[in-house]
Formats: sequence, structure tokens, C-alpha cells
Amino acid sequence: MKKPPKLIKRCALAALFLGTLVGTEAEANIIYTVNETITGPLNGVAGNPTQTDSVVGTVVTDGTIGILHTANIVGWDLNLNDLTNPQYSYDLKTSNSLISVDTGNVLSANATDLFFNFSGTGAFAFQASYPGQYSGYHYWCLSQNWYGCLDGNSIAPDNVYAGRAGDDLVVAATGTQGQVGNAPLNPPSTNVPEPSTILLAGLGLFVGAGVRRRGQSLANS
Repeated sequence: MKKPPKLIKRCALAALFLGTLVGTEAEANIIYTVNETITGPLNGVAGNPTQTDSVVGTVVTDGTIGILHTANIVGWDLNLNDLTNPQYSYDLKTSNSLISVDTGNVLSANATDLFFNFSGTGAFAFQASYPGQYSGYHYWCLSQNWYGCLDGNSIAPDNVYAGRAGDDLVVAATGTQGQVGNAPLNPPSTNVPEPSTILLAGLGLFVGAGVRRRGQSLANS
């Protein structure tokens, strides 16, 4: 069998190298989980009826660790859930929305979590492409010391302007509901096991230990 010409060898090596680079870049993407639930007065106005909204979903980055900007965000799927009036919920996907605000250096990532710095200056927001940026419709805005959104965590599944049935801007102000310092956007669960659960777990361990001892005694007899 004839040996392949050097040119073919070089082309094959180049293709292999390029494929390795592409594979490495694809594997570098990181998928982060977002799970934020906030309760506050309607449209952020004190005295208005209280309601609860949440943002639940994923954000995919290019693998950058540290400060993130729009160029580092590869994709997202963020459900804006109006838990008080579910009919106004909205799903922000990469295909139907955009990053409408990216100012300052307030969004960051480590290997496992996304963070927003509520002690900094800047904002980061995802919003539906239509009606679009600054329209007041369908957005999630994290902001601190920036004029476009109230300071803190703002969720607007439908519309923020008065006079519509779907008015549902809810804001967790800085210093409340975990909006303190460099806060994770998928906060750890704070659920504490009930005493009865702890008792049952302890009883299970006790019974398990007794069974093991009995088995060892029978084996030695």
C-alpha cells in the first residue's frame, strides 16, 4: 500500500487539530441554574397588594469564570412565573428575547453559580424582543445604583405600566430577600428538617445498627 502524500497528511492533521479546538470550546460552556422567588407590593409601590413572582431556569455561558458580560452569555431559558396570576407568566428564551441591559461589572460566575453584586453599580437584564428594550414588558432586571430599574431584583412577567390587568412588576429591594452583597442567583435551600423527620432518620439508623449487630452475632455463633 502506498503511503499518503505529505500534503494529505498535513490536511488531516490540521482537520484533527481544528476539530479538537471546536470540541474543547463546546465542552467549555457551563449551564447555570437560576431560581429566584420574590414577594413584594404590586409595581413596587408601598401599600399596593402583595404578590409573588419567580425566575426559574438556566443561563449558559462560554465558560468564563469571573465578571460576565453579554458576549459571555451563550443562551438562556428563564421562566418568569407570576405565582399570583399565572396567566401572565412568560418564558424568556434565547430565540424570543435579548439582554436588554448590561452595565457595570456586577454579574459574575464561579464554576457552579452565577452571582449579582448588590453592593456594586450596574445592571443586567433579560427582556422579550417584542415589544422590546425599555418597553416595560416581560423582563427580569438585576440592578444597583442604575436609573433604569429599581435597586434590587425586579421581575415583570407581563407589564409594569398602570392601567393594565397584567400589571405585575415585583421588586425585592436591596437588603431584602437575599439581595445583599454578591448574592447567588440560585440560593441554597434554607429548609430545616422538621423534628419528626430527624427522629425518624435517627430511628432508622438505630434499627439498622441493631440489624447489623444481630447479623454479626449469628455469623459468629
